[in-house]
Amino acid sequence: MFPTSDSLINVHSHFRKKIPSEFAIRNAFLKHDNSKLSKIEYPVSIGLHPWHIDEMTIEECEEKLLQLVSLDNVFAIGETGIDRSIETDLKKQYSFFEAQLTIAETINKPVIVHAVKSYSDMIPYLKRSTVPFIFHAYNGNKIQAKELLKYNCKLSFGKNIFGHKSDDILRILPDGTFFLETDTANHITISDVYDKAAEIRKTKTTLLKEQLFHTFAQIFSK
Repeated sequence: MFPTSDSLINVHSHFRKKIPSEFAIRNAFLKHDNSKLSKIEYPVSIGLHPWHIDEMTIEECEEKLLQLVSLDNVFAIGETGIDRSIETDLKKQYSFFEAQLTIAETINKPVIVHAVKSYSDMIPYLKRSTVPFIFHAYNGNKIQAKELLKYNCKLSFGKNIFGHKSDDILRILPDGTFFLETDTANHITISDVYDKAAEIRKTKTTLLKEQLFHTFAQIFSK
């Protein structure tokens, strides 16, 4: 259960793969019944989204997460993070994020990060973290991107690249610093995202596939 250099790696999706060449890490919400997770024959990430932290205690979150993270098809923790656009108390969000980050560091797995208006909140965690952060659906500016990349994290882009806000950022990012995804978008495929990213970076989709495979192998190889 690992991509090849010909795979279209979708680092964060809420759906099963849609095309044969896709290798998708599907998001599994911790709040749901995950009793069948071990029987699923595709990779997943598992974590408690900041939108859902009022639905369980930290102890319940930790206990449930620890029961699942050792499964072979669990590739990452998340999505989890900090969201300043919701009413949930920030201190509570920090506590739940820190609990999940501790588990990720214990088992040495990357973290899929949901960050809304909170990139600066992540810097202290990045400075001391021992695992890679993947900022899914990156929507910040170039200054924020450069600051985050100082700490060996990855930025992930999806449907937002079909506008123009992310063009300048995606165009200048060094190889090995980003991923592509579909997230919750059901109207596009990961192939569409790769083709658009290749167009923005003025490269070939085949080369982009190889680059992202090597990036993936660097942080997900066990």
